[in-house]
Amino acid sequence: MPPADFTALSAAHGVPHEPLCALGTIVNTHGIQGEVRLLPYNPDSDTLQPGQTVVLRWADRAQPARLRSVRTHKRFRLLVVEGVDSATAAETLVGAELCIATAALPAARPGEVYHHSLIGLRVYTLDGRDLGIVDSVMATGSNDVCVVRGESGEHLIPLIEDIVREIDVAGGRLVIDPIAGLLD
Repeated sequence: MPPADFTALSAAHGVPHEPLCALGTIVNTHGIQGEVRLLPYNPDSDTLQPGQTVVLRWADRAQPARLRSVRTHKRFRLLVVEGVDSATAAETLVGAELCIATAALPAARPGEVYHHSLIGLRVYTLDGRDLGIVDSVMATGSNDVCVVRGESGEHLIPLIEDIVREIDVAGGRLVIDPIAGLLD
């Protein structure tokens, strides 16, 4: 996965300097007219719209692009990017992570939080034990899981009500009530 900070790369390629949120990965082409298959990280999201400016990023580069069309097909979003009008041109986009400016995301609904907002939060138990920092978030199908790294090693913390007691993004902390065996 590409690094989260593309500021230096962005300046060289005309990509906005603002923080980006990855919405999915282009995994293949679709048809012969330049359409690509995006595997969205959140299949329920309707954030992508025709006419929207996005950022395509790879490990070594990033470039702005405008979406000409967006439609759903099975578990994918089928996209047409302006200037991409053949399967050969679409092949060059495979492997890119599709991002938008974090500021362009709709506000999270009450009781919800974006995964990117969890990255960097310090994780504590109810009794004040510091477990470390949220390094990444995995979508597992049944529930999302925070990967927490700290002095005591790596912990996988399920984002479920029985465990997570508080998420304070502004305060930079996540408080959990671990069930037996979770931290072993």
